[in-house]
Amino acid sequence: MLAGMWLFVIVLGIVQGLTEFLPISSSGHLVLLQVFWQQPQLGPEKLLLLDASVHFATLLAVLWVFRARVVQLLRTPLSYVVPIRMSNRERADGMRLWGLLLIGTIPTALIGLLLQRQIEQAFTSASAVGISLLITGVLLFFAGRRTTDNRGLEEMRIRDALLIGTMQGLAIFPGISRSGFTIGAGLLLGLEQKLAAEFSFLLAVPAILGAMLMEVLKIHQQQIGISLLGPYLVGSLLALVTGIVALRWLLRLLQNGRLGYFAYYCWGLGIFALFAARFL
Repeated sequence: MLAGMWLFVIVLGIVQGLTEFLPISSSGHLVLLQVFWQQPQLGPEKLLLLDASVHFATLLAVLWVFRARVVQLLRTPLSYVVPIRMSNRERADGMRLWGLLLIGTIPTALIGLLLQRQIEQAFTSASAVGISLLITGVLLFFAGRRTTDNRGLEEMRIRDALLIGTMQGLAIFPGISRSGFTIGAGLLLGLEQKLAAEFSFLLAVPAILGAMLMEVLKIHQQQIGISLLGPYLVGSLLALVTGIVALRWLLRLLQNGRLGYFAYYCWGLGIFALFAARFL
């Protein structure tokens, strides 16, 4: 049983790292994994803590890959109070991005609060995951065919941030890919591929933090046990490493206009989830 738990944690860490950034829904994969591969020795609270730890690892992956932009965002407000060398253009871009990220976070938070009960029910349903994956595939298919990408940060509007934030909010449902919905929305709005991806993953930082905090708050004061520290650390490390690899790979695929390829994977997994929910 101990070997089975270790294998489960290893697979979970790899799956979380890959699917958090590839547009194929990490939550959908985690739900299917936990539904069809149950671990009695990992009760609900231990699973929640494991989910929180691998989410934190993927958050670190985002901060590492986009560290140059993150540093710029941190330096921008500080430049108004301490002498930091920044050009007017860098400062203006930083403040604009700060504002758009804050605006985009609003609909995400509202949707998460308003639909919390429905979301919790969906996390126990393989059929709901299947339907959501099919929907994700449709958006990826059309976004992948979008070739116009000439709008940069200075041309990005408040309504763009609100729409992308709304798409991120809808991605709280398992099976809806957060990166697929937000990047896809950005491309359909005519944003540059690099900007669509960068805004999507920077917007993910508060979303991942929020999801992690929600999982931690559900954990009561139960002794998790030091014996699980090793598996949790290994799962988190695997999520971090695979997350960095997956994120860099996705950025290269976006540059080559191959986002739509993931639609076929989502459709295939969605059909499998519906079949499994009905017959297995």
